[in-house]
Amino acid sequence: MGTTWGYARVSTEDQELGLQITALRDAGVPDANIVQEKASGKAGADRPLYTALLERLVDGDRLVVWKVDRLGRSTLNALQTAKDLDARGVHIIITTLGIDLKTAGGRLVFGMMAQIAEFERELIRDRVKAGMADAKKRGVHTGRKNTLRPHQRAEAARLHLQEGKSLGKIAALFGCGRTVIHRAIQDAKQGSV
Repeated sequence: MGTTWGYARVSTEDQELGLQITALRDAGVPDANIVQEKASGKAGADRPLYTALLERLVDGDRLVVWKVDRLGRSTLNALQTAKDLDARGVHIIITTLGIDLKTAGGRLVFGMMAQIAEFERELIRDRVKAGMADAKKRGVHTGRKNTLRPHQRAEAARLHLQEGKSLGKIAALFGCGRTVIHRAIQDAKQGSV
């Protein structure tokens, strides 16, 4: 039998871990194996203790968390983490849901959550597409703002169209990406620079 580990996280220094730690203890996690972290759950935020814990887990270990969102930054990320850990033989228990992924019922509930997460992702994608289409109809620019000023965009287009310089060389000259230069050239061809 492997080692039982617990992971508790709060997003700000003001929040307390007490409730999660109690739940982990009640689930049989020894105090010495409870990894506690005060780190943001936002995408891009580092969670070094969690990353180290995931790397430490081996076949036969148990990972106990208080809620699903402790497994990942989003539902999809949590599901992917659970899938990866399951493939490595790590037993996952989520205390607030009573889910044990080694049981048929636990896998069923988690599977339904996966379907809900997929549905949620598609709804978000549809809303973004609809918003972008509406903005385009209203003449509003979507996407990243231009990193070059109008006179720089015109010069970039001139360097390519009149002097034949490559996109890469022009991008290096202006310190931007090739896509920005390509867009400036396309706008110049359409007369909007």
